[in-house]
Amino acid sequence: MTSKGGLYSCGPKTALTLSWTFYLLLQNPNAEQRLNSELDAELGGRCPVASDLPRMCYADAVIREALRLYPPAWRIGRTTREPFEIGDYILPSGANIVFSQWVTHRDARWFADPEGFIPGRWLDQSTAKLPRFAYLPFGGGPRVCISAGFATMEAMLLLAVIAQRFQLRLVPGQRIEPLPSITLRPKHGIWVELRERRGTRATATAH
Repeated sequence: MTSKGGLYSCGPKTALTLSWTFYLLLQNPNAEQRLNSELDAELGGRCPVASDLPRMCYADAVIREALRLYPPAWRIGRTTREPFEIGDYILPSGANIVFSQWVTHRDARWFADPEGFIPGRWLDQSTAKLPRFAYLPFGGGPRVCISAGFATMEAMLLLAVIAQRFQLRLVPGQRIEPLPSITLRPKHGIWVELRERRGTRATATAH
């Protein structure tokens, strides 16, 4: 991910997280405005640093909600080492199991209005008592992603840098469709128009 006057690099999963995050924000102008207001108040136009993150509560909620709806790692596979009982089923040794974060994160038992983009749910008490594995964009248990904290920090910092400098708008007429491959990516990319806050326009695509 590049911008005039500087270079910002990120891993593919973080890039996907940001692509889906901006896609969701552009469809929810109230959330976009609230994010911009927080960034203006906390940063005042300067480049964010790690010590700013604890005060960027809404930015954190935006990233969490984007990861809930569009987790780049959308499913986990495991193989049983011995027979395993789950509910009414007994799985034999060597059985392959696929668990989908996409499905779990959209379960109405755990999330009110599960299809809606509601960052505020992470700021009130509605998610405070989620079951342990109801939300796991980075996996869970002993094999949880060891870079989860770094990836979240990276995504928040990049979100702040981009949102402060650019106003993004979706290019009309495109069909944005999730493609569940190794990661969950936009099948045809996400085309946006960038308007630099000083007034310059550019067009870019996010994959």
